[in-house]
Amino acid sequence: MNALAPALFPLSDARAPALPPGGKPMTVLSYGLGADSTAILLMFLDDPVRYGLEPDLSDLIVLHAVTGNEWPDTLSYVDRLVLPLLAARRVRLVQVARMGRFDGDGVLVLDDSRAPARIHQAGPWRLSDWLLTGGTVPQMASGRRTCSIRFKGWCLDHWAFAEFGHVPFRRVIGYHARERPRMEKDTKIQNRLNEKAGRIICVPSYPLVDAGMDRAAVEAYVLGRLGEPIKKSYCTFCPFSGVCASRDRHEDRLREHPVLAAEALVMEYASIALNEAMSLYGTRSLYQQLTEDDRNDEVLTAFEDRLDELPFSLYEVRRLYLPGRTKECRHHHNDRCTRPLWWCRTERTAACQATHSIRGPGPGYESVVVSPACAGLDPACRGDQVKGQAWRSVRTVWEGTRIQAEFTLLRWGREEDVRLKYGDSSQIKRLHYLERGEGYPAADGYLVAAPTGADDKQRPKFEHRWSEITGLTGTRWEPVRPLSKHARRGRSRAVPIIRPSSVALAPHPLAA
Repeated sequence: MNALAPALFPLSDARAPALPPGGKPMTVLSYGLGADSTAILLMFLDDPVRYGLEPDLSDLIVLHAVTGNEWPDTLSYVDRLVLPLLAARRVRLVQVARMGRFDGDGVLVLDDSRAPARIHQAGPWRLSDWLLTGGTVPQMASGRRTCSIRFKGWCLDHWAFAEFGHVPFRRVIGYHARERPRMEKDTKIQNRLNEKAGRIICVPSYPLVDAGMDRAAVEAYVLGRLGEPIKKSYCTFCPFSGVCASRDRHEDRLREHPVLAAEALVMEYASIALNEAMSLYGTRSLYQQLTEDDRNDEVLTAFEDRLDELPFSLYEVRRLYLPGRTKECRHHHNDRCTRPLWWCRTERTAACQATHSIRGPGPGYESVVVSPACAGLDPACRGDQVKGQAWRSVRTVWEGTRIQAEFTLLRWGREEDVRLKYGDSSQIKRLHYLERGEGYPAADGYLVAAPTGADDKQRPKFEHRWSEITGLTGTRWEPVRPLSKHARRGRSRAVPIIRPSSVALAPHPLAA
């Protein structure tokens, strides 16, 4: 394997960065603690020269992003069987984590050592902290795993820029041979980032794909080298657990760690309470799956006990469903249209043109159509609606214990004569004082009991649009506190890289 692949695209001499002495880049292995990246690490240790490394591995950096929600048995496996090998060969291991909820809080280097003793369990701001304050579960956005981007990729990219600046490096990723589509997608993304930066940030490398090793071969290799089977590395509440492991294996793991299982169920419960559709597995919840097997009784009991221990709040949830933009609207109004209508610039049907012709005098006083669009006043002329954004307001209106929250919810429903409804799948009780109508724009509003911890938040213009669409003003119940205006520290392109003895500012990796 070559240490550095040919340039992905031509670069001008003025923008081309200089390589380290000898023209050989550093190699950074993105270490996720699982079988694939562990196998690559063992391959590097066994024969570094074969993989373009120095015999003493001085040009290898193992980089791990700490999400804070890894399985304890995964941490134990790496601590016992992998770290001693790294320490014996003096391989540099760097562990990084987010410092806080805002990008401007920076990246904390938890450990940077050639004699690592342990994998850190958590940093100052865990993935679960972010999800709990947001009242949601991990989800996909535009085909991307937002939690991985925010708590892994973001940390790794900013650390790498602080470490290497404009000097390119080789980035090694643990995709196996059956993950070629993921490899190709990752390569395209990196090519775009390189092109946008006008330089080679890094060159991706996929040793397992090159070696033709599938998952079974990877696990067999690790077992042969370390003497113990390795389990999948993923967060305890990962919505892709069905991909990371079979359902049986995942539920076995949950039964082995009932406390962590209860935490995952609490997160899902809070998310579903605020949005019935937001369970871990889309149309099905983790709770539903666990109730289908009597062996999970201990886990479900731990979950109920945990709910009883936690402080509860009554949240007033208001949601606006706004109209989206048609393709014609995007074509004629470019990227911005403040009031999209679903018939905006929609091509008129023959029936519409015959009934609602908009004509003017031509050169010979004949009538000609002067507009291709209909005003849309007649519902029969309107095109199909397009779904747009959903805006959500969450306000805490009461705080106490779980049982007090349940009684208060029922009492307020009777006093205010508000309809009590049960969730279609969750059976969670809600007081619906405003039901969503058909089409867009639409709105709904309800009161629900859930564990305390979700942030009170809404968009700056939410109240204006709420009143405009519903004719109502503000929340139905009085919030217990005013909205907090968090400082928007994430806007700066400079991200602090916080090391044990210093703080260095690193610009955005794509900054020129």
